[in-house]
Amino acid sequence: MIKREKDGIVWFEFGNLTAAGVRHCFTTRIGGVSTNGYASLNLGLHNGDSTANVRKNFSLVCDAVGFNADNVVFSNQVHGTNVVSVCEGLGNMQRVKSEADGLITNKDNIAIATYYADCVPMLFYDPIKKVIANSHAGWRGVVGNIASKTIQAMKTSYGSRSQDLLVAIAPSICVKCFEVDIDVYENFKKYLPFSDKFVYNSPSVQNKFHIDLQQICCESLILEGVPRENIEIAAICTHEYEDLFFSHRRSQGAPRGNMLAMIQM
Repeated sequence: MIKREKDGIVWFEFGNLTAAGVRHCFTTRIGGVSTNGYASLNLGLHNGDSTANVRKNFSLVCDAVGFNADNVVFSNQVHGTNVVSVCEGLGNMQRVKSEADGLITNKDNIAIATYYADCVPMLFYDPIKKVIANSHAGWRGVVGNIASKTIQAMKTSYGSRSQDLLVAIAPSICVKCFEVDIDVYENFKKYLPFSDKFVYNSPSVQNKFHIDLQQICCESLILEGVPRENIEIAAICTHEYEDLFFSHRRSQGAPRGNMLAMIQM
């Protein structure tokens, strides 16, 4: 993972996607105009921050990274596993109409974007068929195997092959910080049995579990046929690094912002 900075905006990129010539970013909270709990690069329009501030922040990111703001399409996230194909830019920070936690496209003039504040971002690129994808995986999306469903959508819509894909798993909450009750663990055990090797008993609290969402997503990709060497994982936690990232779990219901993952061919 590569840290970038331009005009005060700080974001992260991935070596595998950068080497392939794909424009992309995972933003931080640094360099924007928002204040208080949203300070400063909040990119979430519906969390209580000033709309003017969010739109200014988005413009700053696009200018720094090199996106055309009019060609960015946002997901309409519901912590599900629906993946939608995008054919045209929407502009004005508009979301796709249908509920979708994953977006795919083969259009080289469209950027696709998803929101984050602890969940797992996954960016995909098929250098053979020229297809990109961007999927948001909360724990429900991980259980529902959105990693696999994104690849299946790329195959169905554009003829992609798993072995050709490059994937980046961006910063999210780490296994140490993602502690859950037994009901969440039971969902993983029931619907994603292989994930059990990435679940750990809490060392201090009975019937609490720590779940490694990033490694489960990685394993899902490998089981779907993506070579392990094609997958790059960010070794940084959104919950632990308060100076860099917003975190839903850390905020404990207080106002907080959102990061963005964006990708364009």
